[in-house]
Amino acid sequence: MIKIIVATDLSQRSALAVQRAVRLVRQQGGGDWALLHVVDDEAPADFVALHVQRVEALLNEQAQQLAEQAGSRPRVLVSSGAVERIAVEATLGLGADLLVVGAHRKSALRDVFVGTTVERLIRSSHLPVLRVALPALHDYRKALAALDLSPSSVQALSSAQRLGLLDLQHCEALHALAPQPKGILADTAIEQRLLENQLAQTRQALLANLQSEGLALPEGCVRVQAGEPSQVIAAALRQSPADLLVIATHARKGLPRLVLGSVASALLADLACDVLCVPPHA
Repeated sequence: MIKIIVATDLSQRSALAVQRAVRLVRQQGGGDWALLHVVDDEAPADFVALHVQRVEALLNEQAQQLAEQAGSRPRVLVSSGAVERIAVEATLGLGADLLVVGAHRKSALRDVFVGTTVERLIRSSHLPVLRVALPALHDYRKALAALDLSPSSVQALSSAQRLGLLDLQHCEALHALAPQPKGILADTAIEQRLLENQLAQTRQALLANLQSEGLALPEGCVRVQAGEPSQVIAAALRQSPADLLVIATHARKGLPRLVLGSVASALLADLACDVLCVPPHA
């Protein structure tokens, strides 16, 4: 039975995350879960303390209602300070297996330099983070796992299965093979044959990685496609009924990470679907 923390800012975006958590808790027959809200502590101390009290009262009232829906009452955790630090402390304190968050509110200039709150939570989290963007009308029916050839990528799919978020029989794995520069060879037929060989070899390597983790997907559900990763994945989601994307995040930090971003960052910003982000060794 997994333990879940839902980070809520009391917005409608967070309400979607809470409802998805309710469904996950109910799916496993109840369990230990919590609602977490963090108050900005840059305001005067008296104001912060009063706001904490008001939010605690509001969430305790909400928790009583959610208990009937989920089958167990969530704990209420309200604190003040930096969202990322408080969230990490809360997940460690509860021994949580999954952090659930809503979609972020865009603020273009701030996002360019420091990323969204959701992205910073994902970057600092030691456990999988489920970013919820859609109403939880049903359990997840089909998942798309965006995989590269790293061990952490395949482990992300294994984590998603362990968390009960997907059924391997209703899952598709996709690897995007970055295209080579055009025009290196004069013979386009040779270029095409080389690409086909590379696609086939990459697929075999991916199948071997999946097999090493004991992950058996249905025949024909492991694909390798040439193209820029975020574009290939977005196109696949448009063509697929998948309602959950599973992707591994890599622990890159510093200026290149902030300015250049990553495949995960691009997908979180552009895709209006639920995304499970799994850090290395989750």
